Amino acid sequence: MIWRMSDWNISGDALTVEPRPRRSPTRWLHQHSLRIAVVLGLAEAVIAWATGHRLLLMVIGVLAVVIYLNVRHRLPELIRRPLWMVVMAQAIGGLVLPFVYVATAMFFIVGSLLLIVLALVMLGDRMRR
Repeated sequence: MIWRMSDWNISGDALTVEPRPRRSPTRWLHQHSLRIAVVLGLAEAVIAWATGHRLLLMVIGVLAVVIYLNVRHRLPELIRRPLWMVVMAQAIGGLVLPFVYVATAMFFIVGSLLLIVLALVMLGDRMRR
Protein backbone atom coordinates (compact mmCIF):
# COMPACT_ATOMS: atom_id res chain seq x y z
CA MET A 1 0.00 0.00 0.00
CA ILE A 2 1.30 3.46 -0.92
CA TRP A 3 0.86 6.14 1.73
CA ARG A 4 0.06 9.57 0.50
CA MET A 5 1.61 12.61 2.11
CA SER A 6 -0.73 14.94 3.89
CA ASP A 7 -2.00 18.11 2.27
CA TRP A 8 -1.20 20.35 5.22
CA ASN A 9 1.91 22.47 5.37
CA ILE A 10 4.21 22.12 8.38
CA SER A 11 6.92 24.50 7.19
CA GLY A 12 5.06 27.66 8.09
CA ASP A 13 5.31 29.03 4.54
CA ALA A 14 2.11 30.15 2.96
CA LEU A 15 0.88 27.92 0.18
CA THR A 16 -0.01 29.62 -3.03
CA VAL A 17 -2.23 28.13 -5.62
CA GLU A 18 -1.36 29.56 -9.00
CA PRO A 19 -3.93 29.45 -11.76
CA ARG A 20 -3.16 27.35 -14.77
CA PRO A 21 -1.73 29.39 -17.61
CA ARG A 22 -4.37 30.17 -20.17
CA ARG A 23 -3.88 29.13 -23.74
CA SER A 24 -3.83 31.99 -26.14
CA PRO A 25 -2.60 32.50 -29.69
CA THR A 26 -0.05 35.03 -28.47
CA ARG A 27 1.41 32.58 -25.96
CA TRP A 28 1.52 29.80 -28.56
CA LEU A 29 3.18 32.11 -31.08
CA HIS A 30 5.74 33.18 -28.48
CA GLN A 31 6.55 29.54 -27.58
CA HIS A 32 6.87 28.33 -31.17
CA SER A 33 8.30 31.39 -32.92
CA LEU A 34 11.82 30.00 -33.35
CA ARG A 35 10.56 26.73 -34.81
CA ILE A 36 8.34 28.57 -37.25
CA ALA A 37 11.20 30.87 -38.26
CA VAL A 38 13.58 27.94 -38.83
CA VAL A 39 11.07 26.05 -40.96
CA LEU A 40 10.28 29.16 -43.00
CA GLY A 41 13.99 29.93 -43.42
CA LEU A 42 14.79 26.41 -44.60
CA ALA A 43 11.86 26.50 -47.03
CA GLU A 44 13.07 29.85 -48.38
CA ALA A 45 16.58 28.47 -48.79
CA VAL A 46 15.31 25.46 -50.75
CA ILE A 47 13.19 27.69 -53.00
CA ALA A 48 16.08 30.14 -53.53
CA TRP A 49 18.42 27.26 -54.37
CA ALA A 50 15.92 25.79 -56.84
CA THR A 51 15.26 29.11 -58.58
CA GLY A 52 18.86 30.33 -58.53
CA HIS A 53 18.35 33.38 -56.29
CA ARG A 54 21.08 32.47 -53.80
CA LEU A 55 22.78 35.85 -53.58
CA LEU A 56 19.49 37.73 -53.59
CA LEU A 57 18.31 35.80 -50.52
CA MET A 58 21.48 36.72 -48.66
CA VAL A 59 21.11 40.41 -49.52
CA ILE A 60 17.43 40.39 -48.50
CA GLY A 61 18.37 38.67 -45.22
CA VAL A 62 21.00 41.28 -44.36
CA LEU A 63 18.69 44.16 -45.25
CA ALA A 64 15.80 42.67 -43.27
CA VAL A 65 17.92 42.24 -40.13
CA VAL A 66 19.41 45.75 -40.37
CA ILE A 67 16.00 47.37 -40.88
CA TYR A 68 14.44 45.30 -38.07
CA LEU A 69 17.19 46.27 -35.64
CA ASN A 70 16.58 49.94 -36.45
CA VAL A 71 12.78 49.93 -36.07
CA ARG A 72 12.09 47.27 -33.42
CA HIS A 73 11.87 49.72 -30.51
CA ARG A 74 9.16 51.76 -32.24
CA LEU A 75 6.89 48.79 -32.93
CA PRO A 76 4.17 47.53 -30.59
CA GLU A 77 4.72 44.11 -29.02
CA LEU A 78 1.79 42.68 -30.98
CA ILE A 79 3.60 43.32 -34.27
CA ARG A 80 7.15 42.79 -33.05
CA ARG A 81 6.95 38.99 -32.52
CA PRO A 82 5.53 38.10 -35.97
CA LEU A 83 7.94 40.52 -37.61
CA TRP A 84 10.81 38.94 -35.65
CA MET A 85 9.81 35.54 -37.05
CA VAL A 86 9.82 36.85 -40.63
CA VAL A 87 13.19 38.56 -40.20
CA MET A 88 14.72 35.50 -38.50
CA ALA A 89 13.43 33.33 -41.36
CA GLN A 90 15.15 35.67 -43.84
CA ALA A 91 18.38 35.50 -41.84
CA ILE A 92 18.28 31.71 -41.62
CA GLY A 93 17.46 31.41 -45.31
CA GLY A 94 20.38 33.69 -46.13
CA LEU A 95 22.77 31.69 -43.94
CA VAL A 96 21.81 28.15 -44.96
CA LEU A 97 23.07 28.23 -48.55
CA PRO A 98 26.53 29.68 -47.79
CA PHE A 99 26.82 27.21 -44.91
CA VAL A 100 26.04 24.31 -47.25
CA TYR A 101 28.65 25.50 -49.75
CA VAL A 102 31.30 26.02 -47.05
CA ALA A 103 30.55 22.62 -45.50
CA THR A 104 30.79 20.95 -48.92
CA ALA A 105 34.11 22.69 -49.65
CA MET A 106 35.48 21.66 -46.25
CA PHE A 107 34.39 18.07 -46.89
CA PHE A 108 36.25 17.99 -50.21
CA ILE A 109 39.38 19.62 -48.71
CA VAL A 110 39.50 17.17 -45.81
CA GLY A 111 38.80 14.28 -48.17
CA SER A 112 41.60 15.39 -50.50
CA LEU A 113 44.07 15.73 -47.62
CA LEU A 114 43.12 12.30 -46.34
CA LEU A 115 43.58 10.87 -49.83
CA ILE A 116 47.05 12.48 -50.08
CA VAL A 117 48.07 11.01 -46.71
CA LEU A 118 46.80 7.56 -47.69
CA ALA A 119 48.61 7.74 -51.03
CA LEU A 120 51.85 8.63 -49.18
CA VAL A 121 51.32 5.69 -46.83
CA MET A 122 50.84 3.40 -49.81
CA LEU A 123 54.04 4.78 -51.42
CA GLY A 124 55.90 4.15 -48.18
CA ASP A 125 54.61 0.60 -48.12
CA ARG A 126 55.91 0.06 -51.68
CA MET A 127 59.38 1.33 -50.73
CA ARG A 128 59.72 -1.19 -47.88
CA ARG A 129 59.55 -4.22 -50.16
